[in-house]
Amino acid sequence: MGCDIHMFAEKRNPVTNEWDVVGEEFTDSYALWELSKDIKDTFGMEDEEAWEIMMKWIEGESPTNRQEQFIMGKYIPKRVAPRGSRWDYSYSKGMIRNPFTNQPYGGRCYSLFGILAGVRNQSNPMIGGEYELKGIPDDASEVVRNVSDEWDIDGHSHNYFTLRELLDSDYNKMDRNELINLGIDPYFFQTTLPQLQKIGTPDDVRIIFWFDN
Repeated sequence: MGCDIHMFAEKRNPVTNEWDVVGEEFTDSYALWELSKDIKDTFGMEDEEAWEIMMKWIEGESPTNRQEQFIMGKYIPKRVAPRGSRWDYSYSKGMIRNPFTNQPYGGRCYSLFGILAGVRNQSNPMIGGEYELKGIPDDASEVVRNVSDEWDIDGHSHNYFTLRELLDSDYNKMDRNELINLGIDPYFFQTTLPQLQKIGTPDDVRIIFWFDN
Protein backbone atom coordinates (compact mmCIF):
# COMPACT_ATOMS: atom_id res chain seq x y z
CA MET A 1 0.00 0.00 0.00
CA GLY A 2 1.34 3.44 -0.92
CA CYS A 3 2.08 6.27 1.46
CA ASP A 4 1.17 9.89 0.73
CA ILE A 5 2.16 13.17 2.34
CA HIS A 6 -0.22 15.94 3.43
CA MET A 7 1.64 19.22 3.73
CA PHE A 8 0.58 22.77 4.52
CA ALA A 9 2.51 26.02 4.78
CA GLU A 10 1.99 28.65 7.43
CA LYS A 11 3.19 32.23 7.75
CA ARG A 12 3.56 34.15 10.97
CA ASN A 13 1.24 37.16 11.12
CA PRO A 14 3.40 40.22 11.96
CA VAL A 15 0.50 41.90 13.78
CA THR A 16 -0.95 39.07 15.87
CA ASN A 17 2.20 36.90 15.92
CA GLU A 18 -0.08 33.95 15.17
CA TRP A 19 0.45 31.48 12.34
CA ASP A 20 -1.89 31.68 9.33
CA VAL A 21 -2.25 28.94 6.74
CA VAL A 22 -1.06 29.85 3.22
CA GLY A 23 -3.49 29.52 0.30
CA GLU A 24 -2.95 28.41 -3.29
CA GLU A 25 0.58 29.80 -3.64
CA PHE A 26 2.22 26.58 -4.81
CA THR A 27 2.26 24.43 -7.93
CA ASP A 28 1.48 20.75 -8.35
CA SER A 29 4.37 18.98 -10.07
CA TYR A 30 2.14 16.41 -11.81
CA ALA A 31 -0.28 19.08 -13.06
CA LEU A 32 2.67 21.10 -14.40
CA TRP A 33 3.99 18.05 -16.25
CA GLU A 34 0.53 17.27 -17.63
CA LEU A 35 -0.01 20.83 -18.86
CA SER A 36 3.45 21.07 -20.40
CA LYS A 37 3.00 17.76 -22.20
CA ASP A 38 -0.41 18.87 -23.47
CA ILE A 39 1.09 22.07 -24.92
CA LYS A 40 3.96 20.13 -26.45
CA ASP A 41 1.71 17.53 -28.12
CA THR A 42 -0.93 20.02 -29.29
CA PHE A 43 1.46 22.54 -30.83
CA GLY A 44 4.29 20.22 -31.87
CA MET A 45 6.90 21.79 -29.61
CA GLU A 46 10.05 20.60 -27.94
CA ASP A 47 9.90 19.86 -24.21
CA GLU A 48 11.84 22.97 -23.17
CA GLU A 49 9.78 25.33 -25.33
CA ALA A 50 6.48 24.00 -23.98
CA TRP A 51 7.75 24.16 -20.40
CA GLU A 52 8.94 27.76 -20.86
CA ILE A 53 5.55 28.92 -22.17
CA MET A 54 3.73 27.15 -19.36
CA MET A 55 5.98 28.75 -16.74
CA LYS A 56 5.41 32.19 -18.28
CA TRP A 57 1.70 31.63 -17.74
CA ILE A 58 2.30 30.42 -14.17
CA GLU A 59 4.46 33.44 -13.33
CA GLY A 60 2.10 35.90 -15.01
CA GLU A 61 4.69 37.03 -17.56
CA SER A 62 3.78 38.63 -20.87
CA PRO A 63 3.87 36.58 -24.11
CA THR A 64 6.59 37.47 -26.61
CA ASN A 65 4.87 36.40 -29.84
CA ARG A 66 1.43 35.62 -31.29
CA GLN A 67 1.63 31.90 -30.61
CA GLU A 68 2.48 32.45 -26.96
CA GLN A 69 -0.30 35.03 -26.78
CA PHE A 70 -2.82 32.46 -28.05
CA ILE A 71 -1.57 29.63 -25.83
CA MET A 72 -1.35 31.72 -22.66
CA GLY A 73 -4.43 33.85 -23.28
CA LYS A 74 -6.93 31.38 -24.74
CA TYR A 75 -5.70 27.80 -24.92
CA ILE A 76 -4.47 27.23 -21.36
CA PRO A 77 -7.47 28.91 -19.67
CA LYS A 78 -9.79 26.57 -21.62
CA ARG A 79 -7.75 23.42 -20.88
CA VAL A 80 -7.11 23.99 -17.18
CA ALA A 81 -9.80 23.48 -14.54
CA PRO A 82 -10.72 26.46 -12.32
CA ARG A 83 -8.74 27.11 -9.16
CA GLY A 84 -10.01 25.19 -6.18
CA SER A 85 -11.73 22.51 -8.29
CA ARG A 86 -11.31 18.88 -7.29
CA TRP A 87 -9.35 16.36 -9.30
CA ASP A 88 -12.48 14.39 -10.12
CA TYR A 89 -14.08 17.55 -11.53
CA SER A 90 -11.24 18.16 -13.98
CA TYR A 91 -11.20 14.46 -14.91
CA SER A 92 -14.93 14.39 -15.60
CA LYS A 93 -14.65 17.49 -17.79
CA GLY A 94 -11.63 16.23 -19.71
CA MET A 95 -9.55 19.10 -18.38
CA ILE A 96 -6.11 19.38 -16.80
CA ARG A 97 -6.33 19.97 -13.08
CA ASN A 98 -5.32 23.44 -11.99
CA PRO A 99 -1.59 23.53 -11.12
CA PHE A 100 -2.11 26.00 -8.25
CA THR A 101 -2.57 24.36 -4.85
CA ASN A 102 -2.28 25.04 -1.12
CA GLN A 103 -0.07 21.93 -0.81
CA PRO A 104 3.62 22.92 -1.01
CA TYR A 105 4.51 19.36 -2.03
CA GLY A 106 2.24 16.45 -2.89
CA GLY A 107 4.49 13.94 -4.64
CA ARG A 108 5.33 10.45 -3.46
CA CYS A 109 9.09 10.19 -2.90
CA TYR A 110 9.99 7.86 -0.05
CA SER A 111 13.56 9.13 0.14
CA LEU A 112 12.17 12.64 0.69
CA PHE A 113 9.69 11.28 3.24
CA GLY A 114 12.64 9.71 5.00
CA ILE A 115 14.65 12.91 5.41
CA LEU A 116 11.53 14.81 6.50
CA ALA A 117 10.16 12.32 9.01
CA GLY A 118 11.94 8.96 8.80
CA VAL A 119 8.97 7.53 6.91
CA ARG A 120 9.43 4.54 4.58
CA ASN A 121 13.13 5.18 3.95
CA GLN A 122 15.92 5.89 6.44
CA SER A 123 18.87 5.48 4.08
CA ASN A 124 19.69 9.21 4.31
CA PRO A 125 20.02 11.34 7.48
CA MET A 126 16.88 13.16 8.51
CA ILE A 127 16.90 16.95 8.41
CA GLY A 128 17.85 18.02 11.91
CA GLY A 129 20.12 15.03 12.42
CA GLU A 130 17.93 12.65 14.44
CA TYR A 131 14.80 10.68 13.67
CA GLU A 132 12.63 12.56 16.11
CA LEU A 133 9.18 13.86 15.27
CA LYS A 134 7.85 17.11 16.70
CA GLY A 135 4.17 16.53 15.98
CA ILE A 136 1.77 19.37 15.19
CA PRO A 137 3.01 22.61 16.80
CA ASP A 138 0.89 23.93 19.68
CA ASP A 139 0.40 27.24 17.87
CA ALA A 140 -0.65 25.71 14.54
CA SER A 141 -3.40 27.51 12.65
CA GLU A 142 -6.95 26.35 13.23
CA VAL A 143 -7.22 25.25 9.59
CA VAL A 144 -4.22 22.92 9.80
CA ARG A 145 -5.21 21.57 13.20
CA ASN A 146 -8.74 20.82 12.01
CA VAL A 147 -7.52 18.97 8.90
CA SER A 148 -5.09 16.97 11.02
CA ASP A 149 -7.89 16.08 13.45
CA GLU A 150 -10.05 14.90 10.56
CA TRP A 151 -7.38 12.36 9.63
CA ASP A 152 -7.40 11.08 13.20
CA ILE A 153 -5.50 7.77 13.50
CA ASP A 154 -5.23 7.46 9.71
CA GLY A 155 -2.65 10.26 9.77
CA HIS A 156 0.77 9.55 11.25
CA SER A 157 4.33 10.84 11.67
CA HIS A 158 3.37 14.50 12.11
CA ASN A 159 6.27 16.93 11.88
CA TYR A 160 7.19 20.49 10.92
CA PHE A 161 10.16 22.60 9.87
CA THR A 162 10.73 26.31 9.53
CA LEU A 163 11.88 27.52 6.15
CA ARG A 164 15.21 28.41 7.75
CA GLU A 165 15.76 24.81 8.85
CA LEU A 166 15.07 23.61 5.32
CA LEU A 167 17.31 26.21 3.69
CA ASP A 168 20.15 25.45 6.11
CA SER A 169 19.98 21.69 5.50
CA ASP A 170 22.78 19.92 3.64
CA TYR A 171 20.25 18.74 1.07
CA ASN A 172 19.44 22.28 0.01
CA LYS A 173 23.11 22.79 -0.82
CA MET A 174 23.11 19.86 -3.26
CA ASP A 175 22.60 20.18 -6.98
CA ARG A 176 19.98 18.30 -8.96
CA ASN A 177 22.19 15.31 -9.77
CA GLU A 178 23.33 14.90 -6.16
CA LEU A 179 19.73 14.80 -4.98
CA ILE A 180 18.73 12.34 -7.69
CA ASN A 181 21.64 10.07 -6.76
CA LEU A 182 20.22 9.93 -3.22
CA GLY A 183 16.77 9.16 -4.61
CA ILE A 184 15.40 12.53 -3.45
CA ASP A 185 12.95 14.44 -5.63
CA PRO A 186 14.75 17.70 -6.63
CA TYR A 187 11.37 19.41 -7.04
CA PHE A 188 11.03 19.91 -3.28
CA PHE A 189 14.34 21.75 -2.88
CA GLN A 190 14.50 23.47 -6.26
CA THR A 191 10.86 24.49 -6.71
CA THR A 192 8.97 24.20 -3.41
CA LEU A 193 11.56 26.00 -1.28
CA PRO A 194 11.86 28.97 -3.68
CA GLN A 195 8.06 29.24 -3.66
CA LEU A 196 8.14 29.28 0.16
CA GLN A 197 10.79 32.02 0.07
CA LYS A 198 8.40 34.27 -1.87
CA ILE A 199 5.91 34.08 1.01
CA GLY A 200 8.03 35.47 3.83
CA THR A 201 11.28 35.43 5.77
CA PRO A 202 12.82 32.07 6.71
CA ASP A 203 11.89 32.35 10.39
CA ASP A 204 8.30 33.35 9.63
CA VAL A 205 7.39 30.55 7.22
CA ARG A 206 7.08 26.86 8.03
CA ILE A 207 5.68 23.61 6.69
CA ILE A 208 3.54 21.20 8.71
CA PHE A 209 2.93 17.72 7.39
CA TRP A 210 1.89 14.14 8.11
CA PHE A 211 1.38 10.93 6.18
CA ASP A 212 -1.24 8.30 5.44
CA ASN A 213 -0.97 4.71 4.26
